[in-house]
Amino acid sequence: MLFAHVVVAFDGSVQSWKALEYAVKLVETEQTGKLSVVHVYSLPYVAVADTMLTATASMQKELYERAEALLAEAGKKVAHLPSSHVELLEGSPAQSILNYSEQNDCSLIIIGSRGLGGIREFMMGSVSHNVVQHSAIPVLIMK
Repeated sequence: MLFAHVVVAFDGSVQSWKALEYAVKLVETEQTGKLSVVHVYSLPYVAVADTMLTATASMQKELYERAEALLAEAGKKVAHLPSSHVELLEGSPAQSILNYSEQNDCSLIIIGSRGLGGIREFMMGSVSHNVVQHSAIPVLIMK
């Protein structure tokens, strides 16, 4: 078995759907052990001088419910696989994916690329780029 535990980072983008589809096919054809689908949500905030403004409680609840609904959609795609599950994580997307893969002995990360491009990527960095740079295991990026 080449990959005993595959984790897919899922954010609902076209690329993450492709990543999920690829992971399902990989598990089905290669008889790979476990498949985990993770979605990371983070609460928006704005830093103004020494103050951080966060979303209202109702907005936080709405964001959480959207994240749960998105992950439930992904869960439908893997429900037929015996050793699959979905998990909702909170925090920095790249760091959460890396922490999850380390803590759960994953052997492959599959993630979509949204190509932030140019100055925006230079300023913020992309999640997939950060995962590739800091992962101790192989990372497959789907375009």
